[in-house]
Amino acid sequence: MVSQNTLGHLRGLRLVGVVTSGSRASVVPVRVSRDSIDFVRDEMLALIEDVEENKLYLGVVKGSVKRDIAIDGSSLPTNFDPERSLSYTAPLMTCYVEVIGEIADGSLELNFSIPRPGGRVYIITQDFDIAMLLKVPEGLHVGFHKFSGMRVSLDPRSLDYHVAVLGATGTGKSRLVKALVEEALARTDYKVIVFDHTGLDYSDPSRWGGNVNIVDGSRVALTPDVIAVVLADRMGLASEQQRDYIFLAVTLYIARSTLAGSMGRSSLASSEYAFKRLLENLDLEGMIEGYFKLSRSGSFKWDFNEFLEVLDYCLTLMNAWSSTRVKFKLLSHVRVGRRFFENYLNGRSVIVGDVVEDILSGKSRLTIVDLSREVEYEAKKFIVYQFLKEVWDKVLESRGRAGVLAVVDEAHNYACARGCEPSSGIIARIAREGRKWGFGLILASQRVIDLAPEVRGNINTVFFSRVQSASDYDELKRWIEGLQFIEYTLPLLARREFYLAGLGNPFRKPLLVRVRDVS
Repeated sequence: MVSQNTLGHLRGLRLVGVVTSGSRASVVPVRVSRDSIDFVRDEMLALIEDVEENKLYLGVVKGSVKRDIAIDGSSLPTNFDPERSLSYTAPLMTCYVEVIGEIADGSLELNFSIPRPGGRVYIITQDFDIAMLLKVPEGLHVGFHKFSGMRVSLDPRSLDYHVAVLGATGTGKSRLVKALVEEALARTDYKVIVFDHTGLDYSDPSRWGGNVNIVDGSRVALTPDVIAVVLADRMGLASEQQRDYIFLAVTLYIARSTLAGSMGRSSLASSEYAFKRLLENLDLEGMIEGYFKLSRSGSFKWDFNEFLEVLDYCLTLMNAWSSTRVKFKLLSHVRVGRRFFENYLNGRSVIVGDVVEDILSGKSRLTIVDLSREVEYEAKKFIVYQFLKEVWDKVLESRGRAGVLAVVDEAHNYACARGCEPSSGIIARIAREGRKWGFGLILASQRVIDLAPEVRGNINTVFFSRVQSASDYDELKRWIEGLQFIEYTLPLLARREFYLAGLGNPFRKPLLVRVRDVS
């Protein structure tokens, strides 16, 4: 390591000013020299050399302000000439350095000592090798500090404690998420499952260049309750009683299909007695198992006319009015239609349990669930729920470390405070308890405020860029410590520029990172 008294001679360090009166352990006021006024920028990395106490501090420039005592708004004469105003200028610039820590013996230490006024302030440029002074922590390489070019890595242990990637459309969230996934696969033992909401960012296998399992969300076998919810929503049924009719009809349709071989499909369709017998002796576990078995082989078929027949029997059994029976038949034709059954429901041969088994066994370390072709929003939420719940149940059953990382794209659609059940419930539980079992989350979202508070409260590492609205920024300030100086720079960030804050940040203070290139 280099001795501090040689700092002024090191290539890549620029002396820009001195510490002024009012210095604190965490925030240090700086007067910038005149020849550096047009050079210093917020978010630059700075070194403070306290010559008197032989200490060296690393920090980040914040709150830069340019002033001019000759052109102060309150002192200019009433009849000043704008064209000549620069002829009597006397510029000055002040800023703060937010102290990250003291550099001692090549490591960064928290220290409550206060840099003395008069200490020298240097800016670290891209020509400086910071390794001469500081051993930079290694980990998951996500990018470089915007101004100094210093390599920034995420502590891999922080993945168990969950990560959020936040920013408005066009900020480069998908590139950052891809960099995180690439690093997790290359440098850890995590198995990764990605839920790709749009199908534009992760579902192209050529972008991964390795063993990746792409699952078409529109081919995932939906459970009976999901099918019933989608049908009831399409038909516009609001009352619980009417929705129960659909739940019963879906259940009995699946039951009569899975039991057709042993009891005779035609007899089940021909009498009310058969349906009553099914209701009394229905083996739901066996029915679900049979349904998935037939779906896996492509043998389970949905038929529009047969479903209408079952639905009408259910309505009759439940003593529904004749007008209700006519209404349901009409809604089935007008709002649902034959294509929904024969095109949308048929051909769903992917069983969630099979995919999860491949993930946990390590057969497929990277699985992408492409949700873009799934046209029903409710079904998308249930598919995310099915996968996460299956993994969670397997983890609790084994009582061992899962080593699973779940990436949820456009997470505000699946982890919001209202209207995102059941996916939001399982995401909240994993966020709350997943760290115990090595089950981590990466949630990418445009909206901060739309993520449920119980989810946000358990995410310990955050990447954030330009946000969607002022309410999102206000929520960020309440969530993340140390954002008081960022409100003026956040709107100026370019694509692929993010602040890194929280547990995974080895420098403890929000740091401006430019995401590395990804394929």
